Amino acid sequence: MHPCNRCDENPLHARVSLDFTSLQDRLRSGVGPASVEPTEIATILKNVELDLEDYEAEIDRLEALASDLEARALVLATQKERLLQYASRVKMLLSPIRKLPDELLCDVFDLACGMNYFWVNRAKTEFSFRDAPAIAISSVCSRWRKNAMIMPSIWSRISLGWDIDTDDWLGETTTPLSLSLTRSLSWPLTIELDLVAGSALLSGQPHPIITRLTEERHRWQKLVLYPPTYQLDDLFLDLSSQNFPLLEDLTLEDRGRRDQAFSFWMGKAPNLKKLTLRGEHPLSEPIPTDAFPKITHIEYNPDTPDLESFLEANPDIISLALEEYISGVHTPQSRTCPRMESLTVRYNDNGDPDASSVFSSLHCPSLQSLHFEPASGICQTWYGLDSLMSFVQRSSFPLTTLTMKNLPLLDHELVYLLQHLPTLVNLTIDDSKPDDSPITEDFINSLHAFRRSPLRSSISPIIPRLRSLTLDCRATWFNDTSVVDMVKSRWIPSARSVKPDVHMFQVDCLREFTLKFSHREKVNSAVYVPLERLERSGMRAVVSWKPNEDAQRLSNTLHI
Repeated sequence: MHPCNRCDENPLHARVSLDFTSLQDRLRSGVGPASVEPTEIATILKNVELDLEDYEAEIDRLEALASDLEARALVLATQKERLLQYASRVKMLLSPIRKLPDELLCDVFDLACGMNYFWVNRAKTEFSFRDAPAIAISSVCSRWRKNAMIMPSIWSRISLGWDIDTDDWLGETTTPLSLSLTRSLSWPLTIELDLVAGSALLSGQPHPIITRLTEERHRWQKLVLYPPTYQLDDLFLDLSSQNFPLLEDLTLEDRGRRDQAFSFWMGKAPNLKKLTLRGEHPLSEPIPTDAFPKITHIEYNPDTPDLESFLEANPDIISLALEEYISGVHTPQSRTCPRMESLTVRYNDNGDPDASSVFSSLHCPSLQSLHFEPASGICQTWYGLDSLMSFVQRSSFPLTTLTMKNLPLLDHELVYLLQHLPTLVNLTIDDSKPDDSPITEDFINSLHAFRRSPLRSSISPIIPRLRSLTLDCRATWFNDTSVVDMVKSRWIPSARSVKPDVHMFQVDCLREFTLKFSHREKVNSAVYVPLERLERSGMRAVVSWKPNEDAQRLSNTLHI
């Protein structure tokens, strides 16, 4: 047997030709003593045995070869998989986030990580990475973990919800909350504590988890508290007169125990600057004048005498938020707030004949921001325009920001108000309902830089210093051309571009314009094409439409 010239293997040559047809004929016809030669049959059978041995040997050889090829194929498949993994990791080198320096990456982490939420329930901690962004980010890769570990700020934002009345607990050191406290190092803490549902006391003593949190009270800087049904004193061990030296921002939610919880904080937060008291009803007792000597912002609903005495005792108040109408049979006396810069008023339908407008108690010559928000739901009728106008004329403030959310004003009333606010720079209006929206075509024309309108007889522009305008219009139809004309009239990027014969009265250049149609289907955007040139020149202009019910896509928003 000679080897093959191609594969160097010995080809298999059978000794016996398998002619079943001839053999069948011989079996049928060949009979008798002389029909078969015994030597011939012996030779054939001998050759068959030799061929069988050759076949067995070749089968063994091929099976060994197949096994080897299968092993080689498995090795190649494994190598292919590793090669694909390697290529995938090589592509990661081109990831844009890898190009960010650690300083910017830390800024991204700081913006992305809000509160880390922990909920104690059914004798265990309900926890998921989605609820604790700091832990989630630190688990992505070694670089992210390294940067997360050197950022105590993202670990310092902790929210604890308590809904358990049992002492069956594995130990506070096993909880992710303890991990966040440890990794926050000495960074000031932002705490949200909800103790309404269950009891955090064990045999009259605070639970170890609560103790672990309250032991860090010297680091509490911002606290949102849902008061429990028991005394707050029971949660703190060895509480001295000033145990919250860093606390600057305190919010007490009204769950029926707000007044009692408020009394607890008297004299314990000497550096408190912002106080928020949620609830529809005034405090049972007025705030002592010396309770928080450094307070600059307060949000609450006082009686008229309490508000006046508080403002008189705290002339350094910079920001105030309260409901428009305050109760109490008392003739309001305006109090001067020389440093107040921001005022938020929550308006409603005044149904109390003894209530008085908060505007009657205020004189704010330094006010810069005024915000209107609904106290609850949508107010159908508002009677506070006269009180507001008296407040505006009495204060003569340099107002730069005005925000109105669902305030039911008519268009001519809104124009009348704006005519008394010549220093206004930022204006945001969210209309109340489609029928009586102040955002009408006449109102838009009144904002034109040099044209008269049915609501503005003078050619002098209203709010000439306007630079940012945001309108949230719930109408289903609108004159888009008037909007474009108004915006174009206020685009004056430089004084040299102003033609004296056209712009008789100078206005500031409008830098930002946002128009939201929350109830209007998208129309042909060609009408807003002129604004594209303004954006290329530097203006930021956005027009958005009613979301598509079939698919919530970014294409529903037209960015000019």
